[in-house]
Amino acid sequence: MKNILFAAALLALLGCAEHSHQHEAHEHDHPVLSATKYSSSVELFVQYDELVAGHNASAVAYVTELPSFKPFDGGAIGVALKAGGNNITMNVEPQSKGVYSFTLSPTEAAVGNLVFTIGGQEYPVHVHVDCGHNHEHNEHVHNHGDAHAHAAHEEHSYEGHSHSEHNHSHEAVPHSHENNISFSKEQSWKIDFATAPATTSTFAGAVKVAAQVTATPDNFTTLVASASGKVQFAGNVVAGKAVRAGEQLFVLQGGDVTDNDASVKFAAAESNYSVAKNDFERMSALYKENIVSRRDYEAAEAAYKQATAVYESMKRSYSAGEVSIKSSIAGYVASLLVANGDYVQAGTPLAVIQRDGDMNISAELPVRYASMLKNVTTINVELPCGKVYAMNEIGARLTAVGSSVNSCAMVPVTVTARHTGDVLAGSIVTLHLAAEGGAAHVVVPRTALVEEMGNFFVFVQHTPISFEKREVQVGATDGVQVQLLKGVKAGERVVTKGGVSLKLSQGAAALDPHAGHVH
Repeated sequence: MKNILFAAALLALLGCAEHSHQHEAHEHDHPVLSATKYSSSVELFVQYDELVAGHNASAVAYVTELPSFKPFDGGAIGVALKAGGNNITMNVEPQSKGVYSFTLSPTEAAVGNLVFTIGGQEYPVHVHVDCGHNHEHNEHVHNHGDAHAHAAHEEHSYEGHSHSEHNHSHEAVPHSHENNISFSKEQSWKIDFATAPATTSTFAGAVKVAAQVTATPDNFTTLVASASGKVQFAGNVVAGKAVRAGEQLFVLQGGDVTDNDASVKFAAAESNYSVAKNDFERMSALYKENIVSRRDYEAAEAAYKQATAVYESMKRSYSAGEVSIKSSIAGYVASLLVANGDYVQAGTPLAVIQRDGDMNISAELPVRYASMLKNVTTINVELPCGKVYAMNEIGARLTAVGSSVNSCAMVPVTVTARHTGDVLAGSIVTLHLAAEGGAAHVVVPRTALVEEMGNFFVFVQHTPISFEKREVQVGATDGVQVQLLKGVKAGERVVTKGGVSLKLSQGAAALDPHAGHVH
């Protein structure tokens, strides 16, 4: 279990001791506050009543594991309020997986820390406990620009305020309550869901083109007939069949063609081997006695080696009048070049065996992109199903660029990458090429885009349970990321998986500011 600790917090006013205040006679409706914090492995979202001395504050924490965005399953967490004379420490068991409910009862106004301990590490942040007097909402100005400053990995929001009480700092990014969507943590935990902050990138000259996949030449081998004969398949040999190195795939039988019968050829090879061996042994003895010349000795030696090679080769594949053809590598049958029962001559190709290894992805680009190819830094491969392999996942690299254009004014390009199981040789894929050097643009994962009536939208996160549907202007894409020319600022967190589910939830009831809060 990964050790992570989080703290959620808020700054407060002090100096209320001078105010005489009877809580029994003057009760306040305290606003509900929330805080969000991220680490590389946990999202912590906390909702709680405003902390007021002499009052109980209900709170609930939602702990989500990253990058799976599923509920935390690590057992109890620690919660501590350390502010002035308030020293509350407790271990909180989950109410359900990932959900932790508890109550804080501060006794005096103070500034301090509210600390959530997950797995042994502590992450304190500032909080304040109010004295319960003069609850001016305008003292709690919520700046969405700060709330979305994910570089600090912390977000705070105040719920229960009217829209006019918030100070919005999203210049050129309109905010509309009509597009607000409530989506609980329990809902997001049940689906394939994820969020990520928008970043910036300078990729330019992005181009996509259809390309064909082939295996690199060193991953092919062709099985050929070592003798003439009639082909018999050794079992159910079909295209796509997985084979082991040394596995028998074909048998060559002499059949009714006696001139090229395998048994006749083997008998001749065996006889030649025996004769050549005897001649060489005899020549060796005579050469030692200086009875024959060195030239005669070397001729006998050469004839013996040649006869041995033919005999041993046939011996390895010949048995009971048949010649066995085996695969020399482990892989699969890429193609069958003969049919069962065909008669073949020695040297005839029988099948192509392919093993998994590097693959070549070949395409032709319009000549206007030729200059861009010198600066390509991103190569991504998109499958027909929509899945995209980033270049670092498959080691994609540009290995060849044509030095001249063809008759159609196209430049041939070849990309080499590691083979993956769902990319088959011969298939057509989409190749995305991008080069550095353009102006910096906000980018988000392409999966964040939701299309509606020809327009594109993303869902911007305000808190992990509240989102805003926002129209964006789309620029170039490298297959993995897409440039947003308008609509989102760098640092704002957007939904990268699950946008369709949020779209379906848009028609639900109006956003409840207390959604998900447990009292």
